Order: sequence, then C-alpha cells, then structure tokens
Amino acid sequence: MTKVNNNYINNLEAQAVRLKNDSNGNPRYYISCIEFRDAEGNFIRPAFANMYRGKKYGAGWVFQTYSLAWDLGRTIEKTEGLEENNK
Repeated sequence: MTKVNNNYINNLEAQAVRLKNDSNGNPRYYISCIEFRDAEGNFIRPAFANMYRGKKYGAGWVFQTYSLAWDLGRTIEKTEGLEENNK
C-alpha cells in the first residue's frame, strides 16, 4: 500500500454531505464528482462508491460507511489516476 496524502482526505471529508441513512441504518455521505479527477481533468469513478441518484446536490458519489476517512484513503489507493494526482 502506498501512503495517501492526509490533507486531501481531510478536504474530502470536510466537503462530504451527510445523507439520510439507508434502509438498514448505515450512514451515507455524498461527495461531488468534481473531487475525483485524474491529472488530465477527466472524471474518474472512485472505487467503493455508488452513483448519487438524487436531484438535490447534482452529480456525485455516495459512500456508505461508518469511517469516512478510512474509506476515502482506501478509495484513493485503489482508484487508478487519483493516487498520482493527489500526492
């Protein structure tokens, strides 16, 4: 595993919007798709995220997790293109 920039994770965590829990009571967070781009500016689908289908916040990704910072770090490590862009 490579070391992930903690400042980038903290910024993503601060921008995350808390959504209503899912039907099983698990917490969900929305992050805009603009935050996940490669070095060329193309949008990337992050690992471990679902597409946001609501209309309130616009295009983005939903993370279903109890530990958002840990999941964001894992997502950055596993998603090609994000790692080099945010060191």
